[in-house]
Amino acid sequence: MRILTYHAIEKPAAETGNDLYCVSLNKFKGQMEAIKLRRTPLKSDAIQTHIKLSDKLSRWREQSLEVKITFDDGDITNYTQVLPVLKEMGLKAHFFILVGKIGQNGYMNWQQIKELRSAGMTIGSHGMSHRILTVLKEKELNYELGESKTILEKELGSEIKELSIPRGFCNKNVIAKAKKVGYQKIYTSNPDDKNGFLIGRIAVKASWNMDYFTRVINHGYPLKDRIEEWLKESLKAIFGANAYDRIRNKLLK
Repeated sequence: MRILTYHAIEKPAAETGNDLYCVSLNKFKGQMEAIKLRRTPLKSDAIQTHIKLSDKLSRWREQSLEVKITFDDGDITNYTQVLPVLKEMGLKAHFFILVGKIGQNGYMNWQQIKELRSAGMTIGSHGMSHRILTVLKEKELNYELGESKTILEKELGSEIKELSIPRGFCNKNVIAKAKKVGYQKIYTSNPDDKNGFLIGRIAVKASWNMDYFTRVINHGYPLKDRIEEWLKESLKAIFGANAYDRIRNKLLK
């Protein structure tokens, strides 16, 4: 399974660096069409006789690999741009909401989030304020993970089972707290997380063309991207969360 994560569509969110992941609406539509095509079963009577057997098998293997779609932050474009495309394509997605931003300028309100859920989308928590969780004290961490879950459940009237880690910083303490407050799955930014509780994702970048997108969902990150992800994780470990975040923000400004 490939699990993709998006943020805003068409417009960069306010946070530094998010423009790297702000996919245009046309690109997003093309990517969703590709995912929809993969979910359409191949019928033997529809396969052209001139196609080689090896090509048939290759296409079948690629189409059988499931692709899950997720969104972080709760940006307003998740409602105005994303929802119509998903409904048109018959696709579902997971939306992780920054609870402290609900109803603020540029973010979805409660009615819009409820419409996502009514359309068959899964709603999860992205914390309260997008803070780095690994540097928080116990009370602050409980607020980010526990309070966000409680508020979502109260407003939506259903259990919130999934959490997306803000800004990619996660450790044993965060995982333990997430389990304690009742989350059943944690989505991270490390594609190698695949232990059943931790679920790694691939962040779709604005610069990807369709060929690159198809390559990633078929085969995972190419070597160049894997090295980049390894370097990022190494720098986080060396400098620590706060220092790494400050350096990153300076470089991206």
